[in-house]
Amino acid sequence: MLPSCRNPEDQLTMQYDIHWKNSMRSKAAEVYACKRATLTLDRFAERIRSLSLRFEDLNGPKGGVDKRCTVEAVGPFGPLIARARARNYYAAADRALGKLERGVARAFRRELH
Repeated sequence: MLPSCRNPEDQLTMQYDIHWKNSMRSKAAEVYACKRATLTLDRFAERIRSLSLRFEDLNGPKGGVDKRCTVEAVGPFGPLIARARARNYYAAADRALGKLERGVARAFRRELH
C-alpha cells in the first residue's frame, strides 16, 4: 500500500507515490509536495485513485531552471499528467500541481455535461 497524504483517522485518503531521478532524495521536498497536493487536490480526493510525483534534476549540478516535477493522477477520467520546470523542487511541484488541478477540474466539468 502506498503512503497517504492524510491523517489515518480521515476517511478519504489520497494515495501517492514519489520517485527521484538524477537527484538526491529530499524528504523536505516530499513533505512539502504531499501537503501541497492535499491542499490543491482535496476537493477531488474522493475520485483520484492514485497520485504519482516524479522529481528530476535535468542537468545535474550546473544549476539553472533544471528541476522538473511530473505529476500523474489516475481516476475515472483516466491518467492525467502535468509537468513543470523551475529553479527548485518546491516551485516545480507548485506549478505542476496547479496545472494538474486545472486538468482534473476540466475533466470533471466535461463529465457533468
